[in-house]
Amino acid sequence: MVPDPSNPTDIANGLPSPADWVDRYWNVPAGDTLVSINKYMIGTHNSDAGATKRSLVVQEAAKRKLSVDKKAFTRASMGKVSPGDCEHILNLVLDTGKATEDTIQAWADQSLGVDCTGFVVAYYNEMKRISIDKYSGGAGCPFLVGAAKAGKPPGLPSALIWDFDEIRTGDMVVWMTDKMLETRKPGHIALVSYTNVVPDALLIAHSNGANDGSGHFGPKHGRLGWDGVKAGGNGKYIQVDGTGKVIVVRPPAWIP
Repeated sequence: MVPDPSNPTDIANGLPSPADWVDRYWNVPAGDTLVSINKYMIGTHNSDAGATKRSLVVQEAAKRKLSVDKKAFTRASMGKVSPGDCEHILNLVLDTGKATEDTIQAWADQSLGVDCTGFVVAYYNEMKRISIDKYSGGAGCPFLVGAAKAGKPPGLPSALIWDFDEIRTGDMVVWMTDKMLETRKPGHIALVSYTNVVPDALLIAHSNGANDGSGHFGPKHGRLGWDGVKAGGNGKYIQVDGTGKVIVVRPPAWIP
């Protein structure tokens, strides 16, 4: 959908777009090369091989008196990294000699990843809608939807959008009903990339554990077929891809 120039808080006016955000994860600068963040990481990882590699980087950086963003490493242990976090960590890996430009992609594949809420929070932080430092440990889908409802933009009857033609770039797609009941386990959230490219479909940007066919098991582009608004005992929802049940949510100007 075309951004609304009369509304300065319309996220569709901003850059990067959600589609660009995926590309930022796929092209993280590290020295003179680019690294792709290909891993879906959910939960806390403080004792696996990736955690050991990250710890060794922090230890060596301290010995060399290099600046370390501890919050970036905290987010890395929880699958909540932003592209900026990844750039900081990967360049420290090179600066401490824990990998070379020839091996840095393999280091990243084992040690860095992002889950669905980490991807969305990092994007909204970039758009100045939330503080990633405040939510380094993540913000769950129910919290994000609740914050959107509480901060409904002026002029909207509801933060929940049911009309396909009213959906905008940057809106949230959340696998739950309007009664805040999640429709898949674990829950999932995505961002709308485009609505006017493929008929009766939402193009989305998100992070999940499926392979997109190009080796991306984390951030990726996706498509959801629009099957209409439905309702049942568990609430109102939009049916996508035949069986999926989602709501589309307009983000607020700020998530406190």
